[in-house]
This record gives sequence, C-alpha cells and structure tokens, in this order.
Amino acid sequence: MRAALLSGLRCAAAVLAASLLAWAQPLHAGPTLTAEQQAGRRLYLEGESAFGDAFTGRIGMGQQQLPGPAVRCGNCHGADGRGRPEGGIRPVNITWSELTKSYGHAHDNGRRHPPFDEASLRRAIVDGVDAAGNPLDASMPRFRISGRDWKALLAYMKVLELQQDPGVGSDTLRLGTLLPGAGRFAELGQAVKGILQAHLDEINAGGGIHGRRLELVSADYASDDPDAARSALRKLVAQGDVFALLSPFAAGLEDELGRLANESRIPVVGPLSLFGADPRSSNQQVFHLLSGIGELAEVLALHLGREPKARAMPAVLLHPDGPAGAALADALGQRLKNQGWSRLDRVAFRPGTTDAAALARTLKARGAEAVFLLGPGVDVAALARQLAEAGRPPYLLLPGPLAPRAVLELPAAFDGRILLAYPTVPADQKPEALRQYAALFKGSALVRGHQTTQVPAYSSAVLLAETLKRVGRDLTREKLVAALESVQGFEPGLVPAVSFNASRRVGALGGYVVAVDLKARNFSQVGGFLALP
Repeated sequence: MRAALLSGLRCAAAVLAASLLAWAQPLHAGPTLTAEQQAGRRLYLEGESAFGDAFTGRIGMGQQQLPGPAVRCGNCHGADGRGRPEGGIRPVNITWSELTKSYGHAHDNGRRHPPFDEASLRRAIVDGVDAAGNPLDASMPRFRISGRDWKALLAYMKVLELQQDPGVGSDTLRLGTLLPGAGRFAELGQAVKGILQAHLDEINAGGGIHGRRLELVSADYASDDPDAARSALRKLVAQGDVFALLSPFAAGLEDELGRLANESRIPVVGPLSLFGADPRSSNQQVFHLLSGIGELAEVLALHLGREPKARAMPAVLLHPDGPAGAALADALGQRLKNQGWSRLDRVAFRPGTTDAAALARTLKARGAEAVFLLGPGVDVAALARQLAEAGRPPYLLLPGPLAPRAVLELPAAFDGRILLAYPTVPADQKPEALRQYAALFKGSALVRGHQTTQVPAYSSAVLLAETLKRVGRDLTREKLVAALESVQGFEPGLVPAVSFNASRRVGALGGYVVAVDLKARNFSQVGGFLALP
C-alpha cells in the first residue's frame, strides 16, 4: 500500500479532527391540524393525553394494564396508520378510508365484518370487538380513554392518511445536508455538496425515484463558528421541509445531531464524523456508513489480541477529557473486556493543551504496554519521542484518522510497534463503480482533492437512493428507517459492503489493519477487512 494513499486518508480525517477541536415535528405537509386534531395526534403517536386524562391499555391473554406510552397506536399501526409487522403480528390498516370502505372487511383468519363508523370504532378501541361484534386479537389493547380524548383521537384518525412527512411532495423529495460554507473548511463543504448534487442530478436525469425528483437543500455555516453550525442544523430540521439528512458534516455536532434526529424522527444517512457517542446503539435514526474512532480501536484490539499474551498486557485507553470521551472509553473498555483484555486502564487528556512529557510519565507510571488513542488533540509525534526516551516503548494503536502525517518519522524504537486501522482502502473500489464516480467529474466544475471525504458522501447517497427504491412510492420516514434496517451486504461500490439491522447502526462495521515499517519507510496492509461481531 502506497504511503501517498494513507497520507490522503489521514489528511481527510485531519479535517474532521480539526473541526472537533475548533468547537419538529415528524409529520406535516398535510392539512393544518386543529387544536383537537393535534391533541389526537399526541395521543396516537405518544400515548399521552393533552388534557391530562388517564389513558391506559389492557393487553394480552392476561389483560395486563399498561400506561399509554407503552401501548400507543402508532407503535404498532405506524405513524401513517398503515400497520407494520411486529413480532409475527401484522396490525391492520386503520386509515379512515380503509376502516369505512363500503364493502366491509374480510381478514386472513376468516373474520368478516361491515365497515366501521364512529360508534363501532369506539367499541373496537374500548371493548376489543369489531363492527360485527367479533372479538379482536388479544394483542390489540383494550383502552381506557376519556370522552374528550376519544373525540380528539377520532378527529386525528380522520385526517391521518392526509398527512405527509416533511419533504415529500407529489413529484419531489427534499433531502437536507449541513456543510461548512465559509471558513477553513469551505472548500471541503463545496466539494461534498458538489458530488452529492451531481449524483442527484444523475438520478433525476433518469426519471428520479418512483416519479419524484430529488432536491438537495444545503444549510451552510462558518466552519469556525460552532454556535452557527448548531443553529443552522436546528433550522434545517425544524424549518427546512426535508425528508432526511444526507452526509451532514457532523464533526463536533454528534450529540446535537443525534438529539434532533431522535426528537424529530428524521433519518440521517452517512454523517461525516470521526465518531458519535456510540453509533451502534445511541440513536435509532442515525445510520453511519463506516466505522469511527471507537470501532477502529476495537479492530486494532481484535487484531493484536489474537495472541493471548497480548490481551494480558497492561493497556491504556487514552481518551479526550469530558463526558463524550469518557463515554467512548467506557463503551470500548467493555467491548475489550469481552474480547479478553484483562488489564485495562484509562487516562484522560485535554485536547490541544496536553504536555507530552507529563503524559508520557503518566503512561509509564501506569505500566502501559499498549496505548489506544481515542480522540484528536494529542501531539502523537511529541508523545512518541518522550516514550522512546523513557525506555522500551508501548504499542501505539492508532485509528488511522488520528495518525500524524509524519508517522514514518516517529522514533526508530517504535518499529514494529505501530498499528493503524482504516475503515476503507482502495481495494474496496469496484471498477464499474469507480468509472461511474469518475464520470461525474468529467466536464464539470466539481471541486477535486477531497476524495476521501467525497467518496463516503457519494457512497451514502448511493445507499440512500437504493433504499428509497426499495421503500416504493408510498414513502414515510418510518418506512425508510425500516428499509435501512433490512439492508444486508449492499455494495455501494467504493467502500466495503454495508449491513444494518434493528440494533446495528454502522454499515461497514470493522476495518483494515495497517502496519508501519519505520525501517523500510512504508505501510503494509495486514490481512483483509476485519469485521467486528
């Protein structure tokens, strides 16, 4: 593997690292809801009475009573009312036009009944019987609901099917992104925006997806102003009328992005970031394309730990000071213990202000024989010099994005003791996919020179487009999340295959280990893609 390639990977990651160091509503676009309909919507989606009235449900053969949020209608019937499979049960479509269709209903189990009206629907919700008096399945809760809550719920159910998720039009689908438009990283923002727009233009030239043209809505901000970035993100989600976020530049905004995505139920595909709090489980709306710092550190531990004696070495997790860094160290520490690492310690550092000599003394005092770096802000070269002067140095286990540019200039004492991990390598790039990607640059004014950021952004757009095709014309955010969770072994073409499920939110979960040969002054890939369990 050429040193130039790894230098390029490190340069792209350095932009994210530098940025880190520097600093709604889920349904609308239908008719405006009345106050009563809004109260019904809250009951339907959240299981909470807008009036403060009691709302509970009895469920199962034993008719166990549960609070409203545990048995809310949208949990099983979906935000759109059309039902979604849950534990082998498929709840019925409860949109008003479906419930009241003139010829009634015939179910797969042979149960038949006439159409519902307001009175029979209330009996179904309260007593658990259909319009013919037949008992409903025990999985359907029998609700205790006040008169005014019932009126509100009914009012909302009558307009439920007329509601659309933000950004969904009859012939357009609006996708949002957040990118630096001024400051140090303005060119990178322009490069990512350009490649995303070029790919969407290509899709639109072919007729769009299910009759809709894809529109990119970019919220720009000054990269040196973290408050402006947060404000732009909030405004995009709350007022931008976008269906999903595609490859937002999230370095330093991970917590804010996750919170907004969760509150607004807006899917986020391929955020550009070194890491999140724990992207595998922290937020069900955020789908990471590639592994971040924590996953890459785990890859290094899995590789080195193949030797039992390595897992017995005293190892230190060197993490940024603060709640986010501590949370990352906690999560990684637990996973390493599960791998069999038995002598783990933790040392916090203050990014950008840590004294290398003092840090080296601390690591030596802890007896560190392996050091995992978990965040930017440490002068790795200075730390390596101090450790080399203090005697036999430890293994330096560096997620590739955190490796210094001059890693080949580190002290000779570290020869054979430096391992890097990267989420992707050029061998992942399939010839046909590379040809299609390169064609976007021909005859265009696209910014070049940021390929290691543009490639993941482009690949995220490829993933999103494929998933939108799978969902179909009847599109909701909820359906998109479910479709992303069903992606297994999809090949974006320029990065490793990606897979998700209900609890997995990193598509290419794993990475490649690269050894640093200081004597020969080169890099060598050690094996293939190392997948994490």
